[in-house]
Amino acid sequence: MQEDVCTLAMDKHTSLIVLPFHRTWAIDGSIESDDNATRTLNRNVLERAPCSVGILVDRGHLGLSTSVVASAQSFSVGVIFFGGEDDREALTFAKRMTSDSAISLTVIRLVAVTNDFTTGGEWDKILDTELLKEFTQSQVGEGFVTFLEELVKDGPQTALLLRSIVDEYDLIIVGRRFQAECPQTAGLSEWSDFPELGTIGDLLASTDLNCKTSILVIKHQLQNT
Repeated sequence: MQEDVCTLAMDKHTSLIVLPFHRTWAIDGSIESDDNATRTLNRNVLERAPCSVGILVDRGHLGLSTSVVASAQSFSVGVIFFGGEDDREALTFAKRMTSDSAISLTVIRLVAVTNDFTTGGEWDKILDTELLKEFTQSQVGEGFVTFLEELVKDGPQTALLLRSIVDEYDLIIVGRRFQAECPQTAGLSEWSDFPELGTIGDLLASTDLNCKTSILVIKHQLQNT
């Protein structure tokens, strides 16, 4: 099936493929099913896709209506930003969502207290800075946008912060950042169960978090021509 998905994406010049996470939850928050075939499909598409890929972890809230904003005045979306191409792709996708006035977007940039080691080079930092400039204002598109910066010293502190805010949003968007090391996530990868979600996506999708917040994990990939 992954060949069909990737071929169709290439034929249609698709910018983003969104796949369902292999695990589903019941209304009470318990795990309803694990589909290993879907997980295998997702991992294969991540490796072969001609464009960016998103994996949607639907905790149940998104399925309450045919439109995520149909029954509410405001749909709250959070973006967790560390930096790098996956995070920039996630933030760019979130920016497009603000064309809907019902969307309330919060961009949370997690900054390391110390810079013992970083991913990417100077060019990555420049691209991060330029993109974030667009979100320091209160209005982007039609939706309301809030920009926050939080200082964290290591992975455990990042985990505590994310656990404390996860229930504030209907949807959280993160970059996959597979095997990307930075002080803010140091030590977290040792506890990851699902590498296809990346370190932060795996943390937010954990069964330890008893919440209904859904997660969209995005991996950037240049579109093949």
